[in-house]
Amino acid sequence: MSPLTAFITGLTTGGLTCLAVQGGLLIGVLAMRTEGGDEPRGWRRLIMPVAAFLVAKIAIHTLLGFGLGWFGSSIALTPTLRVLLQVIAGLFMLVTGIRLLAPGFLPWMTLMPPAAVRRFVRQNAKRRSLVAPFILGLLTILIPCGTTQALEISAIASGNALRAAGILFGFTLGTAPLFLVVGVLAKGTTFLQKKMAYVASAVVIFLGLTTLNGALVLTGSPYEFHNVARSLGTALSGDNNAVADASQADDNPVINVSGRGYEPDEITVHAGSLVSIKLVAKASLGCAGIFLIPQLDIEQALTPNTTTTLMATFPSPGRYTFTCGMGMYRGTINAV
Repeated sequence: MSPLTAFITGLTTGGLTCLAVQGGLLIGVLAMRTEGGDEPRGWRRLIMPVAAFLVAKIAIHTLLGFGLGWFGSSIALTPTLRVLLQVIAGLFMLVTGIRLLAPGFLPWMTLMPPAAVRRFVRQNAKRRSLVAPFILGLLTILIPCGTTQALEISAIASGNALRAAGILFGFTLGTAPLFLVVGVLAKGTTFLQKKMAYVASAVVIFLGLTTLNGALVLTGSPYEFHNVARSLGTALSGDNNAVADASQADDNPVINVSGRGYEPDEITVHAGSLVSIKLVAKASLGCAGIFLIPQLDIEQALTPNTTTTLMATFPSPGRYTFTCGMGMYRGTINAV
């Protein structure tokens, strides 16, 4: 993934997902700040606290990206570890979403910074200084949203410190406009805070379920959402004998890979034959840059603007899932 692609990701989906997880913390600190004295007036009173939060957030994630890229060449994410991370992230997001409406839900699962840091933030939150929002921006590194986690994996996979720093810098910079708008609006209204809690809760719960489903996809489970929906559709239509046409089988298929997934997302091959799959990678890949066939324990890292040939044998007839490294994009290989 390039820094430009990461910026666009932050500007679109990333802003919403990160806001759902971290926005409530920012609004809480802004609501505690007192008025009067030398408190900046006009637009400065609205902009400066949010700006302090965003500067710290961008800076700390850029440093994190540098570190992840530096260690990237020596850190290997095994399929098992990738699934485990997906499950942990999904459960954390589910609990976070529920806790937005029920703060006492599973308090032992709360991801909190050290007590000394929390006291420091509370002590400064009611003051006119920008210390509290700045510290809070630094602490966002401890509570990443699902999209941030995906970008962190991309940073590791880059194996280059400067490129990885650019990826996380571009992503967090892209999330900044939405945080700025919501932070400014929330400064003067509790109505937005209440409404936002419901919206954020729904979004985070949905993302948690999607992340857990991604873990199922990575294991090749027949119970992931797409497979269940397809089975229900087949049952309702009564077409239980639908089988891929063997005459359409191609043992030299070509799959185009981009940041939007795979095209085509369904191919047919001969079971038992050695199949040569050409993966044509575009300039921007994202998590699609890691190509997996879970049932065969196949994992292939792709390089932008190159074609990679993957050799595989599908031992028995049936459906085989291929997916990206996060379980977000998927497709089906019909072996006949």
